[in-house]
Amino acid sequence: MLSRIALLSCLAVASLFAAPLTSQLAHETSDLPVDPAVQWGRLDNGLRYAILPNHEPKNRASLRFVVRAGSLNESDDQRGLAHFLEHMAFNGSTHYAPGTLVEFFQRLGMSFGGDTNAFTSFDRTVYMLELPDTKPETLDKAFTLFADYAGGLLLLEDEINKERGIILSEKRARDSVEFRQFIGEFEFLLPDARFIQRIPIGREEIIAQAPRQRFVDFYNTWYRPELISVVAVGDFDPATVERVLKEKLAPVTPRAPAALPPSLGAVTPVAGVVAKLLPEPEAGSVQVSIQTVTPYSFEPDTAANRLKYLPRQLALRMLNRRLSILAKQEGAPFIGGQVGATEQFDFFRNASVELTCKPEQWRAALGVGEQELRRALQFGFQAAELKEAVAGLRNALEQAVRTAPTRRSEGLAMEIVNSFVDQNVFTHPKTELELFAPALEKITAEDCLAALRNAFDDHTGRRIFVTGNLQLDQAETQIVAAYEASRAVAVQPPAKIEEAQFAYTRFGPPGTVQHEQKAEDLGITLLTFANGVRLNLKPTDFEAGRVRISVRIGGGRLTAPADQPGLPFFVGNTFLAGGLGQHSADDLQRLLAGRTVGTSFSIAGDAFVFNGTTNRNDLALQLQLLAAYVTDPGFRPEAMRLYAKGVEAFYTRGANTVEWPLQTEVPPLLANGDHRFGLPAKADATARTLAEAKAWLVPQFARGAIEVAIVGDFDPAAATAAVAATFGALPPREAKPAYDAERQVAFGAPVAKQFFTVTEIPKGIVQMYWPATDARDAKLARRISLLAAVFNDRLRVKIREEMGDTYSPDAGASLSDTFKGFGHLVANATVAPDKARAVADAMKAAATSLFDKGVTDEELVRAKQPALTAARQSVRTNPYWLGSVLSAAQEQPERLEWARNRLGDLESITAAELTELAHRYLDPAKSSEFISLPEVKKAN
Repeated sequence: MLSRIALLSCLAVASLFAAPLTSQLAHETSDLPVDPAVQWGRLDNGLRYAILPNHEPKNRASLRFVVRAGSLNESDDQRGLAHFLEHMAFNGSTHYAPGTLVEFFQRLGMSFGGDTNAFTSFDRTVYMLELPDTKPETLDKAFTLFADYAGGLLLLEDEINKERGIILSEKRARDSVEFRQFIGEFEFLLPDARFIQRIPIGREEIIAQAPRQRFVDFYNTWYRPELISVVAVGDFDPATVERVLKEKLAPVTPRAPAALPPSLGAVTPVAGVVAKLLPEPEAGSVQVSIQTVTPYSFEPDTAANRLKYLPRQLALRMLNRRLSILAKQEGAPFIGGQVGATEQFDFFRNASVELTCKPEQWRAALGVGEQELRRALQFGFQAAELKEAVAGLRNALEQAVRTAPTRRSEGLAMEIVNSFVDQNVFTHPKTELELFAPALEKITAEDCLAALRNAFDDHTGRRIFVTGNLQLDQAETQIVAAYEASRAVAVQPPAKIEEAQFAYTRFGPPGTVQHEQKAEDLGITLLTFANGVRLNLKPTDFEAGRVRISVRIGGGRLTAPADQPGLPFFVGNTFLAGGLGQHSADDLQRLLAGRTVGTSFSIAGDAFVFNGTTNRNDLALQLQLLAAYVTDPGFRPEAMRLYAKGVEAFYTRGANTVEWPLQTEVPPLLANGDHRFGLPAKADATARTLAEAKAWLVPQFARGAIEVAIVGDFDPAAATAAVAATFGALPPREAKPAYDAERQVAFGAPVAKQFFTVTEIPKGIVQMYWPATDARDAKLARRISLLAAVFNDRLRVKIREEMGDTYSPDAGASLSDTFKGFGHLVANATVAPDKARAVADAMKAAATSLFDKGVTDEELVRAKQPALTAARQSVRTNPYWLGSVLSAAQEQPERLEWARNRLGDLESITAAELTELAHRYLDPAKSSEFISLPEVKKAN
């Protein structure tokens, strides 16, 4: 299905619906009530705007500048220039000389790529600013920049030429098997439509050679005020924002005559069944899809039209659940599947069933897809299936209302962007609940069946697309024959679903609290139960209606059996799929439908970690579910079945990428051959068993130390009681060992090594490492991270801006919180293979310059200010408090002090300190260099 369409947004995923051009806003002609908190406006020049006061994050604002023009608006000789022009907006304008914009905003406290970014899609170009504050001077500078975007880009020839290599590097970085498969699928489904000729990244020869005038022509034609919208969401006075917006943007005028929007071409009908095979030998698996594509035209956003698609949404949920269950059964010939139906670009409707499988199973997988779709179309759905789907959707609507008061500005800003471009009404979650809740009460299984039949109307023909590591003679004939053979097989109604109850509500007498400690200044309470379980609580008002939970248990990877390599990888990919002793993973999904509960599981260096996100009402249930995984994990065979199929595809695909050696061979080299680091060898990953997993985990879960952390919108007394009834009721916990021996690891000797991967993807990777230390000293770790930020900016200036040899050079600090003294400063870049040596040398030179000459005061400011902005924002986020402070606040009490002194310590960092660390850790004699390059396949 065209789910791969997300790949086409060059820098971010954008909505794919494009409404007809109109001067009216969607809510002006709709019966849906628009969110009353938004102030909408239109300037005399036609530019539209929306201003929404919002208080999360505090004292910040999210601004968006939207041009309703993208790659579809390009002429034949401009293919790629919409995206290229987006890059040029950062390379010189009336008020920001070339090379100054990024540095200017860094000094304000904004990071390049994080707080200043943009993306181009088929039908829109969006520029994004996350302001560090809402001071008048900051707003003035931001809207000055927006005015420059609208009419003040310099588009200097020298700057265009410098950027060509960066765009080509980005094109190379985004090249992949998956992208190529998407292109092939689009060509098959819409051969006579404009999209396939207007992929946003563009054509290489145009990127490399287009003269300046073509950029000017596109800019003047499409960056017109009536095609521009500005969105401002944040913790500000809206009247002030509107005044500045009008002052800066009202003078914008058109610079060229208006152009007609492009024709999108035609949706080519098919009769009967047509098929295509797209071989991709480097893919890890095969995808088979059964699709319908039909014309579609714009529908206004009204209550009736939203309700019209509700039965289809529920039908797709139910059919997706069936495929999920089937994939886990013994002998299932596919790894996973999905069903979808969407309307895109006000041009076509696409409905599809797609299954992923091994190459030898393509026929059987195609049969499953065809027969399950036909089973649903013929017999419909059961009441139990509909009940589950309705409960899940209703809960999502209700949870959206609960969390609405503290929605974050960046998310709201993008929703308003989409409302402008897509002509959708920006409604409040309460409106959506009030609209859909009554309909959900009345909807029937027959309604859902009718909607599914409409989506998959077989009178419009069937298109079968197969792609992956598969070769077939007379492929289209074989595929159609396999499809027709499946159609000849009679299908039966699905087996009746039996009702059940959640079995894990009692774990013994509730535990009692034996010790309580408060950190009043941090709003944290630390409790210890009689059985040794620790509980850390921090109620916050950052996220209304949301509670986040962490459970750390045992010793994690430190306890992994040395004679069973790959076991942590195996367990991490099978544990939750194994369900519980009394409920399978599929049972749990049905039993818990309509409740805000869920679980993730990971194996950290020094603990097994469960996480869950819930709300006040479901907090007790969430804790019961987590405790059930600790006391009665299922280790069911379906987990092994799914893993065996998925791991084969994972390793097959990985082995054909230049990234693979850097994930498998490099980490052990850096750790002196310690094979606890990096991905395991395929032989080890496939040798592990559920019995080994059980033997490792059960003793850890039965006796290991447990620390529970809860942060968010909850009542502390109720949370304490819920933990007392679950984890507090478990048998006594053992004290956590120090694991001194297990925490030891040595640095590998400096090494320079090249890897060659057989692949048709023409890109290489350069990675460099310098030994550093661990993260246990927070003050030191902060300074190393800031040094890495300075290094990163030097790479940006040298390799991206000056050399133009890579799109995204990157440097960072990777400091272990498990292994003593172990960590690295790291630099990497995706490059053209013939540029690898030059980029590696530039990386070395940048590091050596820091080693020899240190950090300047100017560099310190430009690194420190974005770090301070991020730190100030993080203290009003629950993920920071849970992950960085509460999760191990009793095992590592120093975390409380780290939280107290973090901002002050960051502010105190000096250039001299970073210079000393550069001399300590960026010694060129200690660096390791890895270059991974493609090796073109030899012809037979």
